[in-house]
Amino acid sequence: EGALLYARKLGTEASAAAAAAAAAESMTAAEAEQAATAEGLTLVRSSRSRSGFEGVCAKSKGRGFKVKRRVDGRTQYIGCTATAEEGALLYARKLGTEASAAAAAAAAAESMTAAEAEQAAAAEGLTLVRSSRSSTGFEGVCAKSKGNGFFVSKSVRGAKQYL
Repeated sequence: EGALLYARKLGTEASAAAAAAAAAESMTAAEAEQAATAEGLTLVRSSRSRSGFEGVCAKSKGRGFKVKRRVDGRTQYIGCTATAEEGALLYARKLGTEASAAAAAAAAAESMTAAEAEQAAAAEGLTLVRSSRSSTGFEGVCAKSKGNGFFVSKSVRGAKQYL
């Protein structure tokens, strides 16, 4: 109802123009990818972020996305966007061509699916050691608190070594 009152206040032509401008502001995933490619940038994907992109997190109450990064231990706010893809583009622009490509490569190498881990082990002639005693199902692999990934350890002469 509030939006209707606002549109009425603007009038027919002005409300149509404002709506078109607002629609043009937010990008689709494909448009963000195209813009990144055109600018020589790489969008940095992240399996750790709910948005799917490094440095991009949803604002409270679902009102867009915040874009930020850590620099020398401090949070640097980059901006706010309507879509996660737009946020990823903003983040990549802040990093620049070389740094965005390096960050994307590092993020891609960071996490594997179960199938990828099995394939990598087989390719290297290794066998993943399963364990019914571990909640992860694998020997030496333990979940970190609050669901923030895993740590890997091995006992050597009675002492635990973290890998």
